[in-house]
Amino acid sequence: MKAKRSALLALVYLAEQTAMVQAAPAPSPNTDPVRVQAIVQAEARKVGTRAVEFGVWEHDRKILTLALGKSMTTVPATTDMHYRIGGIAETFMSTLLLMLVEQGRINLDEKISRWFPKLLAADQVTARMLVSDTAGYIDYVTVDDFVKLQEAEPFRTFTDEELIDYSVRDGKMNFAPGTSQQYSHTDNVILGQVIQRATGKSIKALYDKNIFGPMGMKDTRFPTDQDIQSPVLHAFTMDRKIYEDCTYWNPFWGSTPALPTSNIHDLGKWGPIFGTGRLISPAHFKEQIAPTSVGKGRNKPDLYFAWGFVVANGWLVQNPNINGYSGAFGYNLATGVTIVVEATKSKTTADASAFDILREVVKYVTPASPINF
Repeated sequence: MKAKRSALLALVYLAEQTAMVQAAPAPSPNTDPVRVQAIVQAEARKVGTRAVEFGVWEHDRKILTLALGKSMTTVPATTDMHYRIGGIAETFMSTLLLMLVEQGRINLDEKISRWFPKLLAADQVTARMLVSDTAGYIDYVTVDDFVKLQEAEPFRTFTDEELIDYSVRDGKMNFAPGTSQQYSHTDNVILGQVIQRATGKSIKALYDKNIFGPMGMKDTRFPTDQDIQSPVLHAFTMDRKIYEDCTYWNPFWGSTPALPTSNIHDLGKWGPIFGTGRLISPAHFKEQIAPTSVGKGRNKPDLYFAWGFVVANGWLVQNPNINGYSGAFGYNLATGVTIVVEATKSKTTADASAFDILREVVKYVTPASPINF
């Protein structure tokens, strides 16, 4: 009992310290657009991107947006082009979850066996565990036969039921629910299904009604097929040992977090909405970004996984890669700066090229708080 109380007191202390840091006056960020643009251009050349979409905002004020390179051979990249945003949409999903909690439609601590009576460990797992990736489900993207099939048939549609089955079919978990933390696409697929089954509404309808519509995010959509709204930033990959256009490869292998499309303007608008908890109560926002995973897995006080994103030195960060698109999104709690990067690949570009650019820009914008991974 003493050990549990000590752990609880430590967590409360850590949360209080985090809140104090966020409330303390912060030095003004470095946002000279000429300098920022030079950093983006230099890093884009260094990592060998084909195209880059970039934007930086301070609170709701745009500092700089720019596009580099080409979408296709004779088509220059432009800042209004749309693309798949991948895991950045996990910030949508955790915010939506808390909005639904406040609407009385979901209980964070109810066992998911209510909606998945036959699912492995469903009588132990809660929505809180799913959104924080502490449920313990094996990540299906680490399963060999899934990876081979997805690469061999990139236009194939996977259902959520199929994706979940790849994870649970052997009756094994990564760890007992709630005892550790490890990122798992499976947790997100199940959470998307829990949200839909609890509300009787599709994720598309819920996003449109609760987030995209009210926030004026007209360039952000939840497609129900492989389409991306025009104009489109084309993506390319070497995943199958040839350099090919993969723009319209089927994103359904990633389920709910993989489907949304947007552009840098809407994601720049989303930064302060998400980063200040504008759509949820202060108490729920504090919970959304709290260091509750510290001490689990590899999480530590200055670098930990929260509810669908990483908190790194005071930056809320996502760095997805999906079907040739390399993305990076960061919001700084102390300064209100949002940075959005999207990059596409040449034959030699690494998967994390957008994140490499983000990291270099952050070194200039908030030198005392670099992204520490």
